[in-house]
Amino acid sequence: MSDNMEPILLDCTLRDGGYVNNWEFNTDTAKAVMEGLYNSGVRCIEIGIMGMDAKAGTQTKFNNFQEMEPLLGYRRKDCSYAVMTTTKNADSFELPYRSEKTPDIIRLAYFQKDWKEALESIKVYQEKGYSVFLQAMATFMYSMGEMDEMIRAVNVLKPSAFYMVDSFSTMYPGDVRRMRDNVLKCLSHDIAFGFHAHNNIQMAFANVMEFLDIEPCDRQLFVDSSIFGMGRGAGNVPTELLMEYLNHQGCQFNTAPILSVYQKYLEPIYHQYGWGYSLPYYLTAVHKTNSAYGWYYLNHGVDKLTKLDAALGMVPEQIRYTLKKDVAERIIKEVVGLE
Repeated sequence: MSDNMEPILLDCTLRDGGYVNNWEFNTDTAKAVMEGLYNSGVRCIEIGIMGMDAKAGTQTKFNNFQEMEPLLGYRRKDCSYAVMTTTKNADSFELPYRSEKTPDIIRLAYFQKDWKEALESIKVYQEKGYSVFLQAMATFMYSMGEMDEMIRAVNVLKPSAFYMVDSFSTMYPGDVRRMRDNVLKCLSHDIAFGFHAHNNIQMAFANVMEFLDIEPCDRQLFVDSSIFGMGRGAGNVPTELLMEYLNHQGCQFNTAPILSVYQKYLEPIYHQYGWGYSLPYYLTAVHKTNSAYGWYYLNHGVDKLTKLDAALGMVPEQIRYTLKKDVAERIIKEVVGLE
């Protein structure tokens, strides 16, 4: 890696991990996670997500930018801080100019049907001084031609980074390589390229290694991870595993601080809620369906794997990208046979 540009590890424990515990990281816990990550060598930290009905001081979900200030008051000058929003929530909050009291990066997540709307909205963020990372969720849903069309539009708007996102964990290394190479043919060289993997089929770590296997690499790459893989369903690439891999490539991460953070702050959450590989979330990947459907069925009495398999198979293709509770309830009653 000495001849290449080192990839940047972006830790998303406080955001993606929040799907496990409803973002119930209080300010002290969130600060401890941020400090542990920084001391381990991480220099890009996602502190949470924008969303309505958040509880200030008890969650890393924020109603507005002011609620982030207690966390960012402990920011380090050589570290970048990110927050995620979606096309659905993008207009729900007032956007201040970028400052020491705000994050540096806004990660805008969107599905295929919303990509034109998402790209149009980034101008506002850029005008306010933010770095914008575009997160093309469920990237497998795009054909190569559709991806080329979107990348051409991305090149015009010049976000700071563009991401492939394996939202439903349907990709294998060969899929990652083909999509990566197709994007690299089109993506402007001054736009960084990132990858966010999920672990429903135990491919997250292998897929990240495949994504990084570019020789020579003179483009800035980002890869997402979370401590102990904390994230919805089967979770993400574990930060500590990715650090160890990158150390073998010439980086200098120190896993000890985040091991301490996990044991003190995150292990109790793991024992209460759990995350990681499981057969129910394997099935959501098989059916190329948002893991939220698996979560919903499991919490509404569909606890037999064969019935869960059948229920997931009945979700209409056009709505598999996001949970529609009315459809899920109808399937529970009509297909699975529960009253």
